[in-house]
Amino acid sequence: MNRVGAFSRSMGFKAMLIAILILVMLVPAALVRQVVRERSSRANEVEQDILESWGGELLLAGPVLRIPCRRLEEVKRLDADGRETREFKEVTFDLWVSPARVEIAADLKTSRKSRGIFSVPVFSGLVAMTGDFDATEAIASLGERETARLEQAEIVVSIDNQKGIRGLERASWEGAPLAFKPGDSGLGLLAGGIVAPVVVAPGRRSPFDIGLRVQGGRRVRILPLGEATSASIAADWPAPSFQGSYLPGSQSLDERGFAATWDISYLSRGIPLYWIGSGGTSDRLTRSFFGVDLIEPLDLYALNDRAVKYAILFIIVPFMTLFMLELFSRREIHPIQYLLAGLAAMVFYLLLLSLSEHIPFGAAYLSSAAAVSLMVFMYSWSLFGDIGKAWYMGPVMTLSYLYLFITLQSEDWALLIGAVGAFGVVGLVMFVTRNVNWYGRNHRIQAPEPQPADGE
Repeated sequence: MNRVGAFSRSMGFKAMLIAILILVMLVPAALVRQVVRERSSRANEVEQDILESWGGELLLAGPVLRIPCRRLEEVKRLDADGRETREFKEVTFDLWVSPARVEIAADLKTSRKSRGIFSVPVFSGLVAMTGDFDATEAIASLGERETARLEQAEIVVSIDNQKGIRGLERASWEGAPLAFKPGDSGLGLLAGGIVAPVVVAPGRRSPFDIGLRVQGGRRVRILPLGEATSASIAADWPAPSFQGSYLPGSQSLDERGFAATWDISYLSRGIPLYWIGSGGTSDRLTRSFFGVDLIEPLDLYALNDRAVKYAILFIIVPFMTLFMLELFSRREIHPIQYLLAGLAAMVFYLLLLSLSEHIPFGAAYLSSAAAVSLMVFMYSWSLFGDIGKAWYMGPVMTLSYLYLFITLQSEDWALLIGAVGAFGVVGLVMFVTRNVNWYGRNHRIQAPEPQPADGE
């Protein structure tokens, strides 16, 4: 037998062939991951459609006071004789005033809206806004030729999606009812809003009380516009994620929901208490939003995507187990049979994805892992014809799936758990194969010939 023929029959060559097959199996693994991402993208599209119809994400800014003003500007012109003449032109502008004090309280109830197999959490409830305005300093800041038209003043509450407003619970200014209508009067912070005429008098504080019934989904954002802003958000949702420029000063969370409070001073915003126009200030204001995201306690597509990341493990494990059984049972397994075992591991991810869209993720995982483990065990039994040898495949697959499930549930520890698992698998393979003759069964390592002693 020549050296090439001997090497082709060695277990070393078989191990190299298995390594190539593992690389080949990465192609279907990538295709499975693409399917997971496509389903996740489809779910996001449906969820966005539902949210858009319901009222979108709740972004709220205000209330803020708009006072129309006029300015007389001197204009110099030359007449027909070349003489300079002067005249005054009236220019209008808006003076925006933040509340001296504002308290915002959002009390929300959550539910789920579904379309087909997809669903998204939504909420509805009451946002109460109380406080007072004092426009004295803002009006006093006007120039000599600038005049405030106090009779045209308006209070403005800005919202990102007009559909998010279900109605008014109450609305009053200095104890008198407010007549709101749609619009933001040029504030320009968000896409929509409501506005109502008010009576402003310098030198006194004007209290307001607004109760707005709202609806939306996924997240709540509030803009702190007051000199002193106090805000609270409460909802019966067990998985809040506080986001934005400010984190809550206090919060509570239990199985019934959460409650969080913020106390924000205008000194932390870098935004004046009153300003002219909205262009230069809007960008700085929009960076000050804060609030909460209502995240899914168990995002099945995120879990499926994380599971597919470990696909290489479930290609290597059945391949190495079959190889060990082949090595010690002295029964050859064809490369196609290795590929079939690898494809069974890929089917697990498709089963997991499709089942988790209809039943809880834990039940879907258990069903998929049990089905694939049983199929691989039965296939190994048919290959070796000995249940005693094929039995090893069952516990190996079961432990692998159990290890993956623990990793998926421990997001913060996933990297450490995966690293320890990889270390253990490599160490076990090294220990089991420490005495394997990778050069072939007929190869013998010849001991070195004894050297003659000095002087012989």
